[in-house]
Amino acid sequence: MKRYLLLEDGNVFEGEAFGASIDVSGELIFTTSPTGYLEVLTDPSYGGQIVLFAFPSVITYNLRRSIPQSKEISASGVIIKETAGLNSEAFRELDMLLHNSGVPGIKGVDTRKIIELIRKKGNMRGILSSTRNPEIEFGTMNTRDLLRRFATTTDYHLNNGTNEEVLFVDMGTKISLINQVSKIASLHVIPFDFPLHAINGSYAAIFLSNGPGDPSDESLDGVRELIRRNYGKIPIFGVCLGHQVLSMALGASTEKMLYGHHGTNHSVIEEDRCFITSHNHNYQVLEESLFGTPLEVIQRDANDGAVEMVSDSEKFAVSVQYHPEGAPGPKDPCNFFGEMQKTIGGVYAKNTWNK
Repeated sequence: MKRYLLLEDGNVFEGEAFGASIDVSGELIFTTSPTGYLEVLTDPSYGGQIVLFAFPSVITYNLRRSIPQSKEISASGVIIKETAGLNSEAFRELDMLLHNSGVPGIKGVDTRKIIELIRKKGNMRGILSSTRNPEIEFGTMNTRDLLRRFATTTDYHLNNGTNEEVLFVDMGTKISLINQVSKIASLHVIPFDFPLHAINGSYAAIFLSNGPGDPSDESLDGVRELIRRNYGKIPIFGVCLGHQVLSMALGASTEKMLYGHHGTNHSVIEEDRCFITSHNHNYQVLEESLFGTPLEVIQRDANDGAVEMVSDSEKFAVSVQYHPEGAPGPKDPCNFFGEMQKTIGGVYAKNTWNK
């Protein structure tokens, strides 16, 4: 059965359908990850996006070797090049999972040509459809709707047996990220729109998760207010979207990148060190906007110089743009969690929430 990828610039690509038999729209992005396809598709940061796998052959192993990052497929659609040489059992598993999740896929298209278009024109809206004249429109991405879909709707506690508790702000967190932080301390997990007046307790730190959408969206104003109220009192850590929101709360600004960073092979440098990281973001913190804030750049992307880590001199705030927990991808920068653990372990007094 045929399926078409229609782009808002007028380009149309014909391929073979798999997954759900529905039409969808979304922001078209590409990832360079050669493995971890289930982790990618279940990462809430890909919410509202049609994910193109740049690597020509990714369906090479069974889903049971993967670690889902949420309870559902987060991506709106899937694009792969391969039609022959697939791991047939793995592809059947993926086909059935996408079908049951209401997510369409297309294979056998010229992914190289599509990537060239994205790199030239930037991320654009796309439609996956069984016809060249779909009834749906390209639409827009609504950050608030995405956050509400993927973040927890109620607060809850994860007790790991330690006396330290971290206030974990869920903006669409990956399972691997929350699991990693819960190894360091017990967690009080709250949704991004949890009312500030309802937060009571003593916390060793605040942690800001990853998530989908635009970091400047007004739906995240409450998170920025939480940061400003507590900055200088207890340490605040952030990853991906959390990094962007933290930087903005302290006076910096962000911008949408041409086609973002998506993949597991992005080189990051810090002085004379270089390591490989896992990325998934369309926005970046503008380095020039950090002047006048308490934050300084610690790490940069080796290819385009994008800000990858910021911190203040007292380490009251530390955040990274990449995913130190991997999933998928390398764990070269896992020292981020080691430093977090040392910081939480008694260096700073706990803060009692002050209404």
